[in-house]
Amino acid sequence: MREGPHDGLIWSLQMEDSQPPGLRQEWLARRSTRRALLAGGAAVAAAGTAAVVVGVAARDTSPAGATATPAGGPASQAATQAAAETPRLARVMPEPRRRAAHLLRRAGFGGTAAQIDEFAGLSREDAADRLLNYETIDNSALDARLAAATFDPIRPGDNVRWWYTRLLYTARPLEERMTFLWHGLLTSQVSKIGPQRSKLMLAQNQLFRTHALGKFDDLLQAVSKDPAMLVYLDTVDSTKEHPNENYARELMELFSMGVGNYTEDDIREAARAFTGWRITNPDRPARPVEGLSEEERRKLLDEVWRSYEPKFIVNQRLHDSGSKTFLGRTGNFGGEEIVSIILEQPATGRYITARLFSEFAYPDPDQETVDRLVKVWDESAHSIKAVVREILTSDEFYSERAYRSLVRCPVTFLVNAVRGLEIGDDLRPNMFNDKYIKGMDQVLFEPPNVAGWPGRATWLSSGTFFARVNFLDQFLMGQRARPLRLPALDGATTPETLVDRALSIFVDGNVPAASRQSIIDYAATLSNPQQRASAVAYLALASPEYQLI
Repeated sequence: MREGPHDGLIWSLQMEDSQPPGLRQEWLARRSTRRALLAGGAAVAAAGTAAVVVGVAARDTSPAGATATPAGGPASQAATQAAAETPRLARVMPEPRRRAAHLLRRAGFGGTAAQIDEFAGLSREDAADRLLNYETIDNSALDARLAAATFDPIRPGDNVRWWYTRLLYTARPLEERMTFLWHGLLTSQVSKIGPQRSKLMLAQNQLFRTHALGKFDDLLQAVSKDPAMLVYLDTVDSTKEHPNENYARELMELFSMGVGNYTEDDIREAARAFTGWRITNPDRPARPVEGLSEEERRKLLDEVWRSYEPKFIVNQRLHDSGSKTFLGRTGNFGGEEIVSIILEQPATGRYITARLFSEFAYPDPDQETVDRLVKVWDESAHSIKAVVREILTSDEFYSERAYRSLVRCPVTFLVNAVRGLEIGDDLRPNMFNDKYIKGMDQVLFEPPNVAGWPGRATWLSSGTFFARVNFLDQFLMGQRARPLRLPALDGATTPETLVDRALSIFVDGNVPAASRQSIIDYAATLSNPQQRASAVAYLALASPEYQLI
């Protein structure tokens, strides 16, 4: 099993092996029995420990066969070990199929077996370009699916299902991956905006999709005027008498330059430039609401919000047009000029390229890597596409250090499962049950705060891990214990071929031999083909290896 260094902590759920002896296919029909299997038997073996490992393992990174203890204290030993590990971690993954699966996980939401095989035959550059040049890929099947659905844009739950539909069925995975990335970086929250105006979040979502790989300058200017952002960070309430500093602060701290590259005076001066920025109001109802029943009034107002298409405006009466000094420049700056000055700062290039690298490869890139990305950023006039291509074709991206260095967020956990199993129209209607989605601690359109989701090891605790398992219960079996057909596993008629196919799709077949054999032995006890396939998928998706990406 290949292992790399991973951030975070180890949580071990110490659970007794409560699997009843002689258990056969009935186990899958009862949640308590399935949980017992996860607590003992195959899943424990899959973890390679006496407990189910949940979270990111702080792996033993000692070189194979090294037994001698370096002289000196702990610091000396750590330095010696780190020096010995550097060449191994920098080494590029040698297997084409593992590289392909890694690319499809990081730049999309995982691939099917056929897609992984196809990408394994491409060069790094061709593989990256296949994902990056998505405008040439027909996505009409997704468009038809969305058109046939009955999503209500002023219902936050419907908006979540709308975006999951895109994530699950798009033929352009990097387009949605970038939209998701910008949603987590340039954040807004539907709960702050309000359910009636939740349609604004859809417009912002499309803005991110439109500018996903364009010039960062265009994206930052556009999101500064985006109605959802204007409401979320209170710019719509900012006046020259009382400038609101929320957007000015987050624009520099989280959206562009990072902490330490501006002063409090810069925040105050920038806030003055955004005063008077507003959005147009909804139209009045088509008829008076007086005398209507509560139900009639609700329907009338719902139609007003459904038809609402706010436009950005500047109310000159509320705007501070006076002279401002910002980041060493002085002038009668408006908000657009403030954003332009930010985009000229070297700190912005360093911050954004490092953020992109950390999203796709591994956290905290070294200075040499960032310098190379900043050079691409500068030479391409801040092209997101050029920077992402440089990352996706780099040795660092394909290094052993990058492999399984990130924890799967709940969205990628769910989407990769559905896409990998090639499930089409057979998804259960209640797959997006709020209880399971919220339990995993990531709801689309609802990051916890303006800094977005913290990610890394925070994605997994005993509670959120069992929310993932509860989702798998519902996803694979449903309330009536009827296994879902899993097309990706069709035709795998023996326990060995079934297990190998599932592990190949989801974890590159990269588990200890004892883990593989344990799952095969268990699968052999199940005579019903669909129950057997669901059991194997359940164990693969609940495995510690699948929690890493």
